[in-house]
Amino acid sequence: MPAIPPLPPSAPREVPPGAYSVGPGPGWTQGGAPYAPQGSAIQWDLAWKGALLAGVGAAILTAIPFVSIGCCLWMLGAGVLSVAMYRKQVPGILITPGMGMKLGALAGVFGFMINAVVTVLSFAVFRSNSDFRRAMQQQMEKQMANNPDPKAQAMVQHFMDWMSSPQGAATFVVLMLIVLGVVFIAITAAGGALGASMSGSRREFR
Repeated sequence: MPAIPPLPPSAPREVPPGAYSVGPGPGWTQGGAPYAPQGSAIQWDLAWKGALLAGVGAAILTAIPFVSIGCCLWMLGAGVLSVAMYRKQVPGILITPGMGMKLGALAGVFGFMINAVVTVLSFAVFRSNSDFRRAMQQQMEKQMANNPDPKAQAMVQHFMDWMSSPQGAATFVVLMLIVLGVVFIAITAAGGALGASMSGSRREFR
């Protein structure tokens, strides 16, 4: 076995830690693109702008007559759009379905806030309108005529009297907003998870 020649005096005696480490590091590239760390933390300072834009778009579409028929589709699309816009802000990041749900839920919060303001203003205007009260009265009379049961008629009358009171109207609006908020955030969160899953599938097939 040949003897190993001694190292020259100028050669370092110790190997610096990490000199021969295997794996991505600063400047490492994959397919010509810079390596991006695949963290699970969302940079909210970059995410909120895309979520706001997506939520506002969904709120506007759900408030337009006839177009609002596809409200669930607009909410789902807002979640997908929030993920796509966040990916543009942070290129190369791997967005998990859990992260997508959070991004979509944020878009749902923004969309719900705008939709809530529109709903409250619309209800206040319609409730003060005499045509609205007349329509409610006609609906009550129709319900009472269709059901001759005295107990059912008394229940309908009690409900209409409660709705006519300020406390009843306020309670009805609050309940309606709670349901609207849950639906809005749940669907946009599902859209965000869908958008993250779709992006993950595209990365696997590249």
